[in-house]
This record gives sequence, structure tokens and C-alpha cells, in this order.
Amino acid sequence: MKEYIDIHTHKEVPGSIAIANRHAQFEQANNGTYRSLGIHPWHVDENSFDSLYDDLCKYATLPNVLAIGECGLDKVTSTDWSLQKDVFAKQIALANRLQKPLIIHCVRAYTEVLQMLEMYRVSVPVIFHGFNKSTQLAKQITGSGYYISLGAALLKEGSNAIEVIKDIAPDKIFLETDDADVAIQDIYAAASAILKCDEDSLILQLRENFQTAFGI
Repeated sequence: MKEYIDIHTHKEVPGSIAIANRHAQFEQANNGTYRSLGIHPWHVDENSFDSLYDDLCKYATLPNVLAIGECGLDKVTSTDWSLQKDVFAKQIALANRLQKPLIIHCVRAYTEVLQMLEMYRVSVPVIFHGFNKSTQLAKQITGSGYYISLGAALLKEGSNAIEVIKDIAPDKIFLETDDADVAIQDIYAAASAILKCDEDSLILQLRENFQTAFGI
């Protein structure tokens, strides 16, 4: 059986290695399947943050929780900007403490996210999920040693993601479904067609990336 890796999803994915994300009710992560847990900038509530963060710290130690996130900064959401930065900083520190990779949500705030990762001396692998921006930005991110994850945009003609995957080093790429109604197998098929490589080679490369970033 081919070993497809879905680095970030919001649903259960049969027939693949999938990291399913939760932004609340972190106790539900205790079921053995691979998870990432994080406080999303869309869902930050100043009144309940302390309790939610305590739960995150508690359940993020579970062995099946592979990553912290998605977390980051978003200039479109109504969440207070200072609060977003505080919450993100705490999660960078948590990822460093637990030595688990960080999965980044970023909307119109790449400069600030990159600055914060440097400022807080992130010491774990970092994955910018759902990337569909310019190749120049992708090279800046991967040039800093971070990964990018590409998703359903690879299925859309003319998308930035199609150009990005052609130009970025293959050892800095992951694939994902996020919340799209598409199978990870379809994302792999699109990626291998764009790269003009056989799917088995792509599967092997992403498995190596996964082992490097997650140690499993």
C-alpha cells in the first residue's frame, strides 16, 4: 500500500498517514491517532485563553500529538493583534519546550511571523501550511530552513502553488488536504504531474521529509 502523508487536515483520512488538527477540546486528542493541537488566531478569546492554554500544555505532551498548531498571525480576522502575538509567542515557546514541530497559519503577516520565529528562537521544524503565495516568498521561508505545505491549490490552474512546487527544493515540501473536500491521493497525483515525476518518487521524498521533521 502506498504511504500518503497528509501533513494537515481537519478530518479523519483513511488510507494515509494524517495529522488531524484540533483548535479546542484538546482532551479529544487522546485517541491514539496522529494529531496537532494549537490555538488558532480565529478562535482566541481573551477571557478563556488561560484555561485553553493550560489544556493545550497538558494534552500536547501526548505521544500521538506530533505538532503544535496550527497557530500564527492573521491580519484579516477580528482578533486583537497584540493578543494574537502573545498567543503565538506562547505556542512557539511550547513547541520549543516539547521539541515538537510548529504548524503555521499565516494571513498577510509573513514578515511578522518570520520575525517572531527568529525573535523567540524557534528550535523545532516549522511548517507553513496551506501555502499559495509567491515563489519569492516560498524561497524566503525555505531559505530560513522552514517547510511549506501545499494543498488543494495544486488542483487549480494558474495558482501560485503550481509555480512554487516547481521551484522549491523537494526536501522542504509537504502536502495536505486542510479542510478541502479532496483526497490526499488527488493532491499527490496533481503534484507528481506538475513535477513530471512518478508518484512513488514523490511519496518517498515526502516520507523522508516527514522522518526528518518528526523523527518517525
